[in-house]
Amino acid sequence: MRRHSKSESIGKCTSKLDLDADPKKNKSNENEWLKKKPFFLKDYIIDYTANSNLHGLKYIGEKQRTAVEKIFWLFMFICCVILCAGLIRKVWIKWNISPVIVSFAETSTPVWQIPYPAVTVCLETKAKQSQFNFTAYYHLYNDTEKRANLTDEERNKYEDVTLVCDDHLAPVTGRKFCDGNSTVKNIRELSPNITEAFFGCKWKDIPKETCSDLFSPILTEEGNCYTFNILRAEELFRMENLHKDYQYLDHKRMSQSWSLEDGYDPMTPIETYPHRGSGYGAKAGLTFLMRSKEIDLDYICKGPVQGFKILLHNPAEMPRLTQQYFRSPLSQEVVVAIKPNMMTTSSGLRAYEPARRQCYFPSERYLRYFKVYTQSNCEMECMSNYTYSRCGCVHFGMPHGPEIRVCNAGSMACMKRVQMELVVVEVQSVLEKVNQKNDTIDEDARKIASRCKCLPACTSIEYEAETSQADYDWKAIYRAYRLEIPPHMNDMMYSRVMIFFKEPQFITSRRSELYGQTDFLANCGGLLGLFMGFSILSLAEIIYFLTIRLFCVIWNRRRSTKHESDLPKIEHIPDGDKIGKTKQQFID
Repeated sequence: MRRHSKSESIGKCTSKLDLDADPKKNKSNENEWLKKKPFFLKDYIIDYTANSNLHGLKYIGEKQRTAVEKIFWLFMFICCVILCAGLIRKVWIKWNISPVIVSFAETSTPVWQIPYPAVTVCLETKAKQSQFNFTAYYHLYNDTEKRANLTDEERNKYEDVTLVCDDHLAPVTGRKFCDGNSTVKNIRELSPNITEAFFGCKWKDIPKETCSDLFSPILTEEGNCYTFNILRAEELFRMENLHKDYQYLDHKRMSQSWSLEDGYDPMTPIETYPHRGSGYGAKAGLTFLMRSKEIDLDYICKGPVQGFKILLHNPAEMPRLTQQYFRSPLSQEVVVAIKPNMMTTSSGLRAYEPARRQCYFPSERYLRYFKVYTQSNCEMECMSNYTYSRCGCVHFGMPHGPEIRVCNAGSMACMKRVQMELVVVEVQSVLEKVNQKNDTIDEDARKIASRCKCLPACTSIEYEAETSQADYDWKAIYRAYRLEIPPHMNDMMYSRVMIFFKEPQFITSRRSELYGQTDFLANCGGLLGLFMGFSILSLAEIIYFLTIRLFCVIWNRRRSTKHESDLPKIEHIPDGDKIGKTKQQFID
């Protein structure tokens, strides 16, 4: 048996002498070779296996190999292909599901490269008892006989204040909707102003004449609060999409060369806005002294706990003190040591979908009411849209457009219900698929909830607070200095808060590619090379045998067959001249 070698190729044309040697092959039909198509494909496959550089294929195509050997090598080749495909599938799943890894940066970041946190303070005293006795009106309003004695203004004020008190105090029979401007006006007039709430402020150990130099009024879901180091309203909100009834933020100072994604410009000085940390420790931070009159304290609106709620947040996001805060009690000093938590994302992840990298770059997610995308801003806007779809109105502290109504006490139960409903809407959607029936959420609300998807921003800054506190006995100072306490200060209660960076540097976290395209290709190439000896040239070889070589072989066979059909028939040539003329034709 003659061995099939790589030098033999199916593309090689048969010589004319060989054709003439067998008269049966000299037929005039130029497509006769197509009748032998199965044999042609078999020879072509054998030609590929003999010339391929994939491991094991050459043994399958060799003619001198026995059937047992060919079956063995075919079985081994198929097993390697299946095993390799399974391992590549695992690599693909890992790359597709978790392409991102979060690691620590190689170097630490000094605190002066990031903004000092925005500090928002809300008083638990929502209405001064000396101006509007909420406790007295609570009993009058809930007494069916005495309620008729209340004027419309008194009833409206009471219902307005319940919007910022504990949820259960809002009367179900109260107004469902209201004029947002009048409601906000009542809440602001009844709450302590900045002069009454703050006694003194220091920034970087430098006392300020008034705390208005540092703090600005801000409207939140907790009512009228005061904030420090936040962006102004024109930089925080899309003013063209907001209503014009009232302002959320009364702050005029413009930011200078800072953005959440890019940080501060390298040429920005230390003294800028938003304020940046220039050091660590109490003398490099913010200190303020809060106060409340004992006569103004109310124990029905916010319960038995009095004092202040404080939230540290990004200067580019709206505070939500209904969700998270720490408390500064009355007659206490609270020391807050800040530890920043910053997350950045490598530019190599921009090519990935947000769902895969689990974050949004600023240009990828548009918010209707906010200019800067943060997870907190997105959640607040989502809550506003969802509340409107379910209740027909929104809380006055939520951003909304001019066509949207403001809720009042009669809608408080609905607003409270949808807050929890939005949290569990994904679970309910899964249950709907199982039970195939759920009437608790209408289709429009479900669509709004599905569009939320408030992933974190790819560049985010959070501030973790470590607090400690001690008694603050301000009267003991007067007694120690043998000073007489002024009569108007006898019922005053003070609280001091000190906020500063705990350390001069911190470690930044960074999102980067766990498996990039190069890593994925290298892993797949390594597996293919290990199991099959596969390479890019092997792929080129397969393409070559399926296209160029196949075309050339078919074209050569057609050309050879056509040339044979043009030759004179052997039987038409005299016997004496057959050999001579045949030779002469080949010579010509």
